[in-house]
Amino acid sequence: MNRRFRLFFKFLTTHNKFRSFLLFFLISILFWFLMQLSKTYEYTFKVPVFYTNLPDQYYKGFLPNDTLSVKMQLSGFKILHYKLVKPSLKIDVQKSGLLQGKVWKAKEHLSQIRLIFDEISGIVSVEPGELTLHIKAVHKKKVPVMPLVFIEFKPGFINKRKASIMPDSVWVYGQPAVLDTIKRVITETLRLKDVDKNIDKKLRIRTLTGVKFNKTYVRYRLQVSEIIEDTIRLPVKISGNPKNIEILLFPRKVELKFKIFKEVYKNLKPEDFKVEVMYQPEMSYWIPKLVKHPVDVFDYQIKPDKISFLIKQ
Repeated sequence: MNRRFRLFFKFLTTHNKFRSFLLFFLISILFWFLMQLSKTYEYTFKVPVFYTNLPDQYYKGFLPNDTLSVKMQLSGFKILHYKLVKPSLKIDVQKSGLLQGKVWKAKEHLSQIRLIFDEISGIVSVEPGELTLHIKAVHKKKVPVMPLVFIEFKPGFINKRKASIMPDSVWVYGQPAVLDTIKRVITETLRLKDVDKNIDKKLRIRTLTGVKFNKTYVRYRLQVSEIIEDTIRLPVKISGNPKNIEILLFPRKVELKFKIFKEVYKNLKPEDFKVEVMYQPEMSYWIPKLVKHPVDVFDYQIKPDKISFLIKQ
């Protein structure tokens, strides 16, 4: 940045009529701008009001979004400063008596308003001149959040796990008669098509008349993965057979067809699987079962699904 400034300054100061004219033109604009800022103007600031020290039986979500229009006489420099700083006014609801129905009058609190501007004088007018607070004590209730999400996956893709909602429940504040009717809250509708990547979205909770929530958004997350289909041959083991009995199985190996997530597939090994039949000599055939497999294997199928056997005496 310093190098660019030096090059620009060198360009302006090089002996050239046009460059000299440009330099003096910029300087004159700067002086004119500073002179304008040094003058006094009337300007109206929009000052947001924040109500503080609210007792526990009240909920801040029901507080009004009040704003004071404060007209002041200030120099352009100070107006520019306060536009950047953006002052706000804090009113203690208990000390001010607002909870007891008293009226907050601006003319009685001009000194407090001057303090937020750090000015001894300069206030021309304040509108509105009075503030009142109408807020009732409320009850609260915790209810689950139901996301309205509709997903169409791209062919060959599926969700790895159940979606997570953070938070999965919210506090609802309001009068008991209203709270008793609320069993859950729902989010805005999210529709997605051809999904092939993880989903991470903020969903707004739909508002309800007469109540407020401690959260306005929830986070919806869903892990998505590509599916790999594969088939492997596995030996069939016998569970519970006596040691002194020889048993022949037909067939001795079966085919296992399964699906698995792509990122897990590369680390897959045959020893991660185990197929067994239960020793039941009274049966005419045995059913092979997959008793060991990685947690991410799903939709598996064993062929053949019946095993013949011969017990040697």
